[in-house]
Formats: sequence, structure tokens, C-alpha cells
Amino acid sequence: MNLIALPLLWILSIAHAQEEATTCNPDHETCSASRVSASAAGKFSRHRVSASFQNHSPYRADIHYDDGWFGKYVATIETNGEIVQLDTFVGDRFFVTRHGVREGLVDPATDEQYFFTVDPSQGQNAGEDKGKSNGVQFVLPSHAAPSKTKCKDRYPVCVKESNRGECTANPGWMIVNCCESCELKEGFGHLLDSKVRCTRERLNATIPAWKEGTLDALFTKWARDNEYKPYYPKVISSPGKIFDAEHDGPWIMIFDSFLDDEEIDALLKGASFGDGFQRSTDQGSVIGGSGEKEKVISTHRTSSNAWCRKECEELEGVKRVSARIEKFTGIPQNNYESFQILKYQVGEYYKTHHDSSSNKENSVSGHRILTFFLYLNDVLEGGETHFTRLNISVKPKKGRALVWPSVLNEDPSLSDMRMYHEARPVKNGIKLAANHWIHQFDSKNENLWGCSGSFA
Repeated sequence: MNLIALPLLWILSIAHAQEEATTCNPDHETCSASRVSASAAGKFSRHRVSASFQNHSPYRADIHYDDGWFGKYVATIETNGEIVQLDTFVGDRFFVTRHGVREGLVDPATDEQYFFTVDPSQGQNAGEDKGKSNGVQFVLPSHAAPSKTKCKDRYPVCVKESNRGECTANPGWMIVNCCESCELKEGFGHLLDSKVRCTRERLNATIPAWKEGTLDALFTKWARDNEYKPYYPKVISSPGKIFDAEHDGPWIMIFDSFLDDEEIDALLKGASFGDGFQRSTDQGSVIGGSGEKEKVISTHRTSSNAWCRKECEELEGVKRVSARIEKFTGIPQNNYESFQILKYQVGEYYKTHHDSSSNKENSVSGHRILTFFLYLNDVLEGGETHFTRLNISVKPKKGRALVWPSVLNEDPSLSDMRMYHEARPVKNGIKLAANHWIHQFDSKNENLWGCSGSFA
């Protein structure tokens, strides 16, 4: 049996410090958390307490603080009776989900999700199997499991969100997390099945960005035409070493003056929105038939990343950069993944990888055909982008864009296996970068409808 102690006060104290508290009547299991003033919350607003969570179920479980909305992730509890101990407040409520996804763990006898309210007055061993608090000890029992009801709401707030129109505004996330409410509101329940929801025909993603020969024509235009000279293009690698390339091989180019300082500042400002920089993760296995993939901490990259979405994408500097890339490539922004903004500290790296893979060909958005990689600062030492099978390294330089394809000119439906690369460890300083991955088909619609495995 392992015990892990984690501080939670930094999350919870934000609400309490603003003279508000998230409360729930501990005697009413189905209650929704509501926002009330600290004076009204009484003893439930300030009393700090230590709470422990023990997992006897066969599922790795994530603990979430119930903020009355969609919850805030707190910690992961392993199986085999592991205990996680948290510092929290009396009156706060928590729920548990299957690790890496938001699929709630329920009591199979009632199909009700487990909620735990911190209330020491209930005494020891009270209501263990129903999600009631055992004083400040909570136990997820051995029979806890994902619900067998496929179309189910995961949150009490789902009804409210569906009435606000979120089932059509944010359909992928809502169909998976608030299926019951979206079925009642829009008749979307059948779309929980990703095989029904996620087809190119249904999502109008049937027009490819590249055909045979498009890749060569695009890089040739960049290297040849005067229109691109102000960005200081340089051919690092090209077939036959044309355009004074340093290497004979697949196309790799840099533009040494692609970004200005204002645009760099905008991208870095955007990284602070939302959750900010977080430890980089990978997609794990698919959970159930919804297409939801488990989020797992990456074992082959140690960087941190932030996603530029919503208000970040509305920043003028960010919009200029995306528009410039669209003008350069002739590929509409609907084919782009949101900017990923990266931070590498000393010693951090990204081991050898490819930006696309053979199993992407039949996904809605198809292959990542092109990577536009932007360096946001100068790195004192290390941090090179190294193409491992070509023995080509590119040093970070503030304002520089590094561009390479991930597919073949002769057949863009096939990955170019020469394009494996790595981010070498930073030896001195810090490395800041951003990238757009550009797909063969519409990527925005794929993400909107929850067909990429991610439900951000």
C-alpha cells in the first residue's frame, strides 16, 4: 500500500480568498455545487482539513475537485489500495474518473457516480460504498467501474450547458461528456459512436491539400520567387541539392526572418492563457466506442507545452502568423492544428519521432503533411532540431521558421520515413518554440466533433 501526500490548497484557496466557497449539502448525494458567499457558507468556507482517498477498484482513477462546473484535476490514484492524501477545506466535494479520460466511475448497483464531500462530522466508516465521506477518509470500493450506460451525462451541469446551445457549439466534447442531455436537446445520442460521428463525408473533409507534385512545386516556389526573399529563405536539403542546398535529400528549408518581436510576444502571451505550460503528454489507447483516448505523460519528451486556443488565437500577432503561413502554403487554416507552444529547460529533450504515422492515413484529417516550426528565442547552447536519418541539425534562432514535409511528393498519402527528427537537449539557457502541424484534410472540424481522440 502506497501513500502519496499532495497539497491542494493552492487550487481551492483561490475561490475561498475571493470570499466565495464551493459548497454542497453533504446529506444530499445528487446536489450540484453552488457558489455562495463566505459568510453564508459558514463553517464550510474556512476550516482546513486533511483528506485521504484510497482506491480499491481495478481502475487507475483521477480525483477531480468539484467546482460546480466540469471539475479540476487534482491527482491520480493507482490501484491495489493506494492512498492519496490532500490538504483541503471542509465542505469541498470531489469526484473520480477513469484515469486519463473523464469517464466517471460508478456504483454498478445504482449506476450513480461516486462523489465525496469533506465532512468529518459524519464519522468513521459511514457510507463507504456510496461515496460519502468517512470523516476525512474516502474509499473507492472494489466494485467501482465505468457505467454500462453508453449515453450518459458525466456532470450535473450538462443540462444547463445543453440548454445554452453547447451541444451544437462544442459538439464533440458535449456528445462524449453530456450525451444524455445532447440526445434530449438535439437528438445527438447516436453520434456517441465515433464510427458514425467521424467520417470525412459527414464532416465535409474530402478535399486534399496536396496531390502528386504539390510538395515539390511549393518548396521550389519558396526557394525561387522574389516574393519570399524578405524572409531570408535558405534551402537546407533538396532533391539533387538544387537551389544551393547543403544536402541532397528531402526538402528542408528555413526562413530566418519569419517572425517579428511583436508576433513572438503574442505567442508567448497566449501560452499563459488557459492551463498555461503543462508537462507534455501523449495519446494512449482508445477508451470505449466514443473515440476518446487516454492522456498519458510522455515518456520520450520532457518538455512542457501549451495550446494556443480561443483567446490566444484572437491575439493580433498570433492571427498574423497563422495568416502568413496560410499565404505561404496555400493551405487553409482549417487544416492546421492549433499552435503548440513549447518550452524546454536545461536537460529537456524530445527523442526521435515522426510527425505523422501510417495509421493517420485513414483518420478524418489524414497525415500531418507539413510542419511549420517557429523558434521564439535564441538558445545559448543545445536545443537543435536534428533529423536523425539525414544527419542534419538546425540551430534555434529567434524569429526563424524551419519547415519540412512528413509525406512523399509522389504520393502524399504515404509517410516519408526519412523525416524522423529529435529535439536535442538544451545545454544552457531555455528553448521556446511554437509549431503548426498542417494536415492533408480539414483538422478543425475533426477536433470540433471530437474525432482526433482529444476533447480539449
